[in-house]
Amino acid sequence: MHRDISTGDVSRSSEMSKLADSEYAKRMESNTTDGVRTGTLEFMAYEVEAQEYLFGPYRLKAPGEDRDLPLFKFNPLHDMESLWWTATWTLYYHVDQEGSRPSLEQITQFHKLFPGRPDSASRLAAFSLDFKYEVLPASFQDAGYEVAFMHAAILAAYKESEMTEPPDYKNPLEKLNSVFTERLASAFALSENIKMFSPNAKRQREDPPSDTRDPKQPKV
Repeated sequence: MHRDISTGDVSRSSEMSKLADSEYAKRMESNTTDGVRTGTLEFMAYEVEAQEYLFGPYRLKAPGEDRDLPLFKFNPLHDMESLWWTATWTLYYHVDQEGSRPSLEQITQFHKLFPGRPDSASRLAAFSLDFKYEVLPASFQDAGYEVAFMHAAILAAYKESEMTEPPDYKNPLEKLNSVFTERLASAFALSENIKMFSPNAKRQREDPPSDTRDPKQPKV
């Protein structure tokens, strides 16, 4: 498990993408806990930010029942969510015409998804609802649909894995990996002849990209 996937850690060479910065990496089967919330805020899985499981069925505690909630642990589904956040940031931050600015709808949705502060209710609400790829530039929307499909698959994986305590992520992870492999390949193919540009200089000064504000903030 990488545990700190962000746009600054992904590089592409020819047909292959690679992850860098393995400072916080752990083996999947590791049973050790370090009590450290790892990750770059804008790309951190929401459960990691909250330090609790959020997608399982509500279990009412009976009177006198002595039952504690399972200790939260990072698992590979959280890495997959971080990968989704990087794809989402790439689509929502950029524009398809040099010197242009995003639409008001794109800017609004960007700030809901990437508010730039911890413990944001808007971020969880935006993640839990439908992915609004229709606000993206028209040339981005085919890739946006593929990323929206990935988003739905992440939510399904969390719900399936958290039917048990502690979560059993193995089968959901296998299915999610298949979805990501297929949908990312499709998104790349659909975007082959599409160019991306950073918003114009004025917009960049107002809202610098999250990975240039402070690339590793906060590591908590």
